[in-house]
Amino acid sequence: MIVIQELHQCDGELRLPQPSAAHEWDGQNWVFNADRQIALDLQEAERLCAKVDAAADNARNALAGDPLKAMEYAQAAADAQAFSDAGYPKKEVPLSVAAWAAKGRTAKQAAEQILSKAEQLTDHLLTLRTLRLKAKAQIRAHASKGRIDLARNVADEALIAIRELVSGLSS
Repeated sequence: MIVIQELHQCDGELRLPQPSAAHEWDGQNWVFNADRQIALDLQEAERLCAKVDAAADNARNALAGDPLKAMEYAQAAADAQAFSDAGYPKKEVPLSVAAWAAKGRTAKQAAEQILSKAEQLTDHLLTLRTLRLKAKAQIRAHASKGRIDLARNVADEALIAIRELVSGLSS
């Protein structure tokens, strides 16, 4: 292709540049294809949703750590809850609670701390989930109406909110 003062040589003829990816050459002119624009908008929406998902995945990893450690914490929380529900029996302290009952903590204090941390993590993960799912729904709704700029704004705002959630916890 040779560019000659805003004209493109293509297939042996000079043409104006393609106005957008949704325009198709009909042999004489560029013609807007509404179906193609819809497909492009939906494709962009899925790209934006994938960015939100990736940011949420990274945030989840920052909040909960690796999956095996998260399972360990979930088990400790379940053990601490069962211990609490049983009235903190001194002769039946779960190993996961006893492990945290070091450095002067009683088994009851350890269980309460484990439950408190588990509740905080659950709250943060639910906030993250809400941000992610709400943003993706709004992105898709805007894109389906051809308002891709609004979809991009929603994605940008969601990415900022996710970053702020994680940075607010680490500070």
